[in-house]
Amino acid sequence: MTDLIYSRHAETRLQQRGIRKADIPIILAYGTQIDDETYFMRNRDAAHEIETRKREIQALSRLVNRKVVIRDGRVITAYPSNPADQKRTLRRGRQKGLVK
Repeated sequence: MTDLIYSRHAETRLQQRGIRKADIPIILAYGTQIDDETYFMRNRDAAHEIETRKREIQALSRLVNRKVVIRDGRVITAYPSNPADQKRTLRRGRQKGLVK
């Protein structure tokens, strides 16, 4: 539903009510579908998505400077990467054109 068409009425009402067009796909994705035409973002829906994002942020914070090596679709090893290893790894990635 990324190619939604907005009626003139909808555009006016969104503007009057402080709802952005970018908010509509969020409501459609995470809100509760009431019927074929109606979606509603409940407190419960928002709280669930906020909690999910918080867990993702915590995981990202915990995984900073961790390195995983995969070969032929198999995880070979994973470990915390020290500054020298990070520098060497990033240099190698730049040489291969994979890292900017």
